[in-house]
Amino acid sequence: MDISLVGSINIDLVYRVPYIVNNGETLHSTFHSVHFGGKGANQAVTASQLGANVHFIGKVGKDDFGEQAIDNLRNKGVYVDFVQKEGATGQAIIQVTDAGDNAIVLFSGANFLVTPKQIEQETHIFSSSKVLLLQLEIPLDTVERAVEIASHHRKIVILNPAPTHRLPDSLLEKITFLTPNETELAQLTGIETTTEENIRSACRLLLEKGVGTVVVTLGSKGSFYMNHEESGWVPALSVDTIDTTGAGDAFNGALAVGLCRGDSLRSSIDFATKVAAYVVTQMGAQPSIPDSLLK
Repeated sequence: MDISLVGSINIDLVYRVPYIVNNGETLHSTFHSVHFGGKGANQAVTASQLGANVHFIGKVGKDDFGEQAIDNLRNKGVYVDFVQKEGATGQAIIQVTDAGDNAIVLFSGANFLVTPKQIEQETHIFSSSKVLLLQLEIPLDTVERAVEIASHHRKIVILNPAPTHRLPDSLLEKITFLTPNETELAQLTGIETTTEENIRSACRLLLEKGVGTVVVTLGSKGSFYMNHEESGWVPALSVDTIDTTGAGDAFNGALAVGLCRGDSLRSSIDFATKVAAYVVTQMGAQPSIPDSLLK
């Protein structure tokens, strides 16, 4: 199972707070921790732990955080030969409440120095992989070039449109699986996703623009999927939530693994739901995944 992944690498600075800080307010944190993060890195680590060969294309800074981030990916089994060093490593400042809610301030750093030229230098990675997995914490023109190359080689392309902004139809028509959350779905389509019918309408709009399948993550409400042949709802699993940071990334990494190994869409989503449910019971976005979740 070979997955090429183009995306972000961050260091997460996590602060436990009683509630998300308000405008103009100073709030004392009761606990502080440092974790490895970045949507790309989170998804890569998840997929690697689930048995995939993950080839990462991205950038970290020429600093201690960058060295630590590369060592972490390598130790988690991710292939990092195509991770370059430039500038300062990306960081995320994360507030986490006792209820498990979070708010994030993102410093892109080296992630926004990932260029189309870097992608073109690694074309062989796309041609030898079955799946390309991407997010939007790197420049959009870089995402577009990676998708163009993978699409040319007829690979499965999974785009997690986070953090979201409007995407050109020329990109959407090359996406095999688009995986927004409820908020991102509304921002992508301009349709309020407050009802089930609205969610269906928003998904239909994206399918009309050429997306192969839309998989919408809905937090505690589970997920919804739709393509031109089928649609359905997948319930969330009931767990004791500690930290929701990285839940969506775990879902995407596991979904890529399921699809890469040839599982059906529904089975792949069930698998991704199980992995994401475990991750929210742990602190940090890259917890070790137990062997019991590998199937």
